[in-house]
Amino acid sequence: MSPETITYTYTGSVEPNNVNNTITWINNQINTIVGIKTLYFYLSSTGGDMDSAIRLYDFLKSIPVKVIMIGFGQIDSAANTIYLAGEERIAVKNCRFFLHEGTFTMNQASALHVHEETLLFLKEILRRSIEIISAETKKSNNQIKKVLKDGTLLNTIDAQKFGMVHKIVNKLPRLA
Repeated sequence: MSPETITYTYTGSVEPNNVNNTITWINNQINTIVGIKTLYFYLSSTGGDMDSAIRLYDFLKSIPVKVIMIGFGQIDSAANTIYLAGEERIAVKNCRFFLHEGTFTMNQASALHVHEETLLFLKEILRRSIEIISAETKKSNNQIKKVLKDGTLLNTIDAQKFGMVHKIVNKLPRLA
């Protein structure tokens, strides 16, 4: 691996603490190692918190290095948003991609205005998610809304046709 390159592997669920740790580590690497030009980001996740996924997407899109995203195993739910942050998006053959609307659990008694605020927040997360997927795949917002509402499972070939994957490989890229 060249000194101009760093790698990060993210496996497991998309949760605030995992995303915080990821952002902190990558940011520290970029700001303490001179000359980093490329981040190879290996990703396999069953999804999780969409708000955290959007935060990591925005961070990865804003850093001053090229992000090469490598998906393996599964890229489900909120993990799709993270995957789409890659300037170059690679997927290992047989990686699956599962897109669906978010699911939410609200089980505590609250005043109506609290539920209204929560609903506004949830609608904004869905709007932003649709916006990201649409922009990165070049599909219309209405196409993305339908895909999410229907719950869509894509293999690597279908994900490539859909505009999520740029390149399919048989093995994880080895950098060293």
